Amino acid sequence: MAAAAVDRGRLALMVLGGIVVLGLVLGTWAVVSLDRSVDRTEVSGLGERSGGASDDDTEDEVQPASDGPGPDPLTVLVLGSDTREVLTAEERRELGTGDAWGERTETIALVRLDPAADTLRMLSVPRDTLLTRCDGSRGRVNAAYGIGESADMGGISCVVQTLTQWGDIAIDHAAKVDFRGFVDIVDSVGGVPITLDEPISDQRANLDLPAGCTRLDGAQALAFVRARSIDSDYGRIERQQRFVEELRTEVSDLGILRDLPQLYRTASATARAAELDSGLTLPRIQQLARQHRETLEAPVEGRSIPGTTDASDGIAFLRVDDDDVRAAFRWLEHGGERPADAYDGALGEPEGPSAGTTRPSPEDEREGDGADGAGGDGAASVPRC
Repeated sequence: MAAAAVDRGRLALMVLGGIVVLGLVLGTWAVVSLDRSVDRTEVSGLGERSGGASDDDTEDEVQPASDGPGPDPLTVLVLGSDTREVLTAEERRELGTGDAWGERTETIALVRLDPAADTLRMLSVPRDTLLTRCDGSRGRVNAAYGIGESADMGGISCVVQTLTQWGDIAIDHAAKVDFRGFVDIVDSVGGVPITLDEPISDQRANLDLPAGCTRLDGAQALAFVRARSIDSDYGRIERQQRFVEELRTEVSDLGILRDLPQLYRTASATARAAELDSGLTLPRIQQLARQHRETLEAPVEGRSIPGTTDASDGIAFLRVDDDDVRAAFRWLEHGGERPADAYDGALGEPEGPSAGTTRPSPEDEREGDGADGAGGDGAASVPRC
């Protein structure tokens, strides 16, 4: 079935949020030598809210470190591309990606760098969310990238404008990564440990992991974050958000910033993996790494926008409530009161954590992490190997 073929190729790269964090932290001599390896693209609509009003807090101009009382909060859009064009036929078979044509942003997330917060807030937008896209059409958000590419306005620009109008939020920077980039980054840090309370398996994603502690290599990690048959889209988002936190913690524990050979390998993988907006120049990356270091090293707090699946017209859309959308974006920008739980069994799955993941005991939960939530909320608060 066509739907099964598409499902097989779903990219679940919420880990891109972790990649952006990693890329910002690598504001060192290693990044200087690799700066020319980074693909950059012009993105329109950055730093603007709905209606085209400029956000005074999102200027890209690099200011001296001593200017002002401190850095302003900013929002980074992170996208996961499902293009197979970067993979050989053998790699497609090995990774279980299938041969779907075209390119979609199957993972869409917004990361908030807020110096006043004690967590790194991350908001996931489910790929089937029904909304008005940059060209005025109504449909799934994951098609916005292709619309922008077809209209020669740029795929990332269309996604930025779509989310800006929908959430009334200013997006300051944007980055995109593909299958190969994700695999290379995970392998460059020597893999990432994951603890599972039961085995999980998904043949369509080439996923087969035992219970207990496993150090995932790049291919295994890709399968873990993109597998869809074992739970639901919200369960998958929860796995993605958990992996972001595990990757961030692994980079910190390894002391990569103090190990120059390892730093260079990781920086090289990051440079090859990501496509950045043209405003993320080397001086800007260095500035963000310096100004937001404490936030970048803080625990990841993940949320996703709740909704209900509607397949009455033969195509599955995720319908969302306007009040829930406003609450989610308000939380992203300002923190505070927790928005509605994202996981509500909307995709036909029982409520609870994603398949095979381990939940912490109450004494292990981080205050404010929302670890008592399900499917997409508090996924970062889990025991480590």
